[in-house]
Amino acid sequence: MEQYTNSIIAVLLFVIIIFVYSQIKFKNKMLCYFLRPNKQRIKKWVPLFTNHVIFDKGKYGFQRYKVNPKCIVMEWYTGGISKIFPVLVPTLDFRWDSPNPVDPETSQGSWHTPEVEAAAYQGQSYVGLSKAMAAQVGGKRNKILEIIPLIILGLVVIIGFIVYTGMANLSGQVGGLQQQIDLLK
Repeated sequence: MEQYTNSIIAVLLFVIIIFVYSQIKFKNKMLCYFLRPNKQRIKKWVPLFTNHVIFDKGKYGFQRYKVNPKCIVMEWYTGGISKIFPVLVPTLDFRWDSPNPVDPETSQGSWHTPEVEAAAYQGQSYVGLSKAMAAQVGGKRNKILEIIPLIILGLVVIIGFIVYTGMANLSGQVGGLQQQIDLLK
């Protein structure tokens, strides 16, 4: 019985090691597919936070293919050891005729080009400039708006104190009048 226990523990330990290895192997990795003009599909593993991927040194079109995070799709990878324990990995698809990845929503090449990127950057700079100007101009007004509730609270406290002392004074005067009326009886 003891020999079976050791064998079972060894098999379980081996399975656990394979599982951990299959999960760690693909950490911070991204799978990129490249479709050549002859309909051949190749794959390449790249670091997850890379800006571009190089396939075939420009033999089939562009040399550098841009990574667009909006086009990343999660896929169950079942190659190699991962056939036993599939792993969810980020994936990008590229075509030879465009430096941009294939958009997963439309299955077409992404419209994200250098011209569009430059126009977007220019638009962002205008938006940033207008926000900065609005913050600078509206800064004084915002401080005044923050102080107004404090001023109103202070006035309420002062008026409440004046009314309280006036009531106490009035209460003392009414008490004196009451004594005089009692003496006259």
